[in-house]
Amino acid sequence: MKAITKRFLYTILTAVLCLVTVICGQVTLSASADTGADSVQAIYESTNVLNNLKDSTIGGKEFDLADYPHNSGGKPQIISFVEFCYSYYAEKQTDYGLYVYVYNPQDTAFDMSTERNKIQLTYCDRTSYSKYTLEFLNYSTEAGYEGRFWKFKVKLTDSQKSDILRELDENERIYKISGIELSYKNQVTEYACGQTYTYKGYALGYGSELAASDTLSCKVDGLEKYLSLDVHSTFFRGNGTNGKKYIQDTLHSVYFSVPNSIIDEYGKMTAVHATWLNAYTAPALVTGNSSHYETMLEHIGEEIGVPETYENLRFKYSFRTEEDLNNTSIGGVHFSGYYYGYNYPSKLSSNIVNDITNLHWLFKAENGDADTYDVPSEDILDYMSRYTAQHGGELVNNRYSKALFSSVDSSFTDINIRADDMYSLTSEIIKQSWWEKLFGTSHVEAIEEFNNIKAIEAVDYNDVINLANVQLCKKYYVDDSDYFEFSDFCKTAKRKNETVYLFRYKQSEYFSAEVYEGTWKRTWTLNTGGPAIAPGYVYSYENDDTNAFIMQQWVQLDFDIIDLTFTKDDVETVIPVIMSPMDIAADGAPPVITTKNNLQWWQILLGIIALIVIIWLLLKFAPLIIYGLFKLIALPFKAIGSLHKRRKERKREKAYEDAWDDYLDAEHYDFDDLEFYDGEDWW
Repeated sequence: MKAITKRFLYTILTAVLCLVTVICGQVTLSASADTGADSVQAIYESTNVLNNLKDSTIGGKEFDLADYPHNSGGKPQIISFVEFCYSYYAEKQTDYGLYVYVYNPQDTAFDMSTERNKIQLTYCDRTSYSKYTLEFLNYSTEAGYEGRFWKFKVKLTDSQKSDILRELDENERIYKISGIELSYKNQVTEYACGQTYTYKGYALGYGSELAASDTLSCKVDGLEKYLSLDVHSTFFRGNGTNGKKYIQDTLHSVYFSVPNSIIDEYGKMTAVHATWLNAYTAPALVTGNSSHYETMLEHIGEEIGVPETYENLRFKYSFRTEEDLNNTSIGGVHFSGYYYGYNYPSKLSSNIVNDITNLHWLFKAENGDADTYDVPSEDILDYMSRYTAQHGGELVNNRYSKALFSSVDSSFTDINIRADDMYSLTSEIIKQSWWEKLFGTSHVEAIEEFNNIKAIEAVDYNDVINLANVQLCKKYYVDDSDYFEFSDFCKTAKRKNETVYLFRYKQSEYFSAEVYEGTWKRTWTLNTGGPAIAPGYVYSYENDDTNAFIMQQWVQLDFDIIDLTFTKDDVETVIPVIMSPMDIAADGAPPVITTKNNLQWWQILLGIIALIVIIWLLLKFAPLIIYGLFKLIALPFKAIGSLHKRRKERKREKAYEDAWDDYLDAEHYDFDDLEFYDGEDWW
């Protein structure tokens, strides 16, 4: 009997679904909750979108296909947002759901198997907006209208569903939608919607048990305010490390402009609500050596194992970091050195903890000098796409090969950052004197602290036109490479009567260390390592150069600003934002200390030889040098003594002349009275 009753109810439900009514742009369903939650939703979701829309009313007008032509310049838009089976009875709330109908004027083949299709909305009295994943259900298949209409389900987690049901007012349920994000060939674009849906009443069977008909109705209004933002990314690093060798503090920022009319009406911007997915890249090699680059490029993403015989070695190049990385944890990766090729002791280091037997990132220093080459952020993002297209595999965020990352956050960061939040950066400059280079030591030359960096800062246009590029970038924590783009953006915003804001959303650590590039070589030796001395070949790693470095950094995937908060007279106003999600990576900078700052082995050898020669010369010619030195020191004293002697002799001569004159004038003169008389017979 129960099976017959259930089959009968399914038949009624199917008949009802064929006559779905759209009221004020909404699809409503009358069905008994007794048919089961799964069945009600499953049957509704399987119904084709065009069957739902035909014989319905959209915005007070009967649905007509002629009103929805193909338009190569048109943009997708929501034509219906459905509140499905809302009930104030807890036992019937399992049927509750939200659905979206989209008019697709360009007949675009949007990505269907992705979680990057999303809708941005809020509900009830909530001021902050949220992103919700859209689950693709079906699209129109009627000839001439293939893909013209799309049907999605708002995919709610249990907690999200509970939050919505708990806050909705059963008498007047309000949903505000600012935009919809749709993915096409893995590129997501957000389209503005700006609609408010107010639901009243209930579908039959979900309101009062005594109700004889549907009372569900919906009113559609426009959204009061929303902002479309043109968002650009930048970053800032000091010239030195943050106190940890190989690590630099990085400040991640974006900038955009806001109409001054918004600021005048609602006050200054005091908070930014944003989301993104954090991912830490796998080790990336940057080399200025063309031969190394060309060979390694052929083996990217390929596992390089130990060959059966070293005579048949198919990969001859390798690289490693310096040995003082022993027992150092950097960026969550524990290693003592990087070794690429296969695990075999080298002449320089046999204590390799972290072998890289599969290299996924490789860049060529276009200027031929890795020590001075910055890998542009655009090249990093482009590489991610090209690698994924070539190698595929498991994807991160439905977009990039997982092999490109050593770690990825389990969920998106969803944060509302206030204007009074602060950051602090450290830049420690390490330098070496000639003697320190010779003996492998160094000292801290200077430490620069960047404190109290505001999370949100409006750009003063006077700074843009008056400060030099270096001063402007340092004041606003913008990388030098972004100066022209940043400056031009500020000037354009000024002409549009808009204010540019910098939003600093994250601080991270960037890792970069120089590596030794080398070649596996075969050398003849008498001792092959066995118990007896016997001739044979030994294979070992030998340095070619240090024209390379390895780097790792945090990138942000699908960075998206959800809404902005403005404050005037202590009143906060939240305005939703329309922007297409963007992937953000900072430039890959070379290490702070390289062998260009240090001395290579041959330079050290020349220095030692020069020192020995200098000491030998000093010992050989020391007596002559000392004698000459004393002669030089005595010269001033001899000059003074000679002058004093000449003055004394002149005085005596004058006295003699005076005495002689007196003798001529007098009959007798006692020369014993002369002070200078020394008892000699001077005449």
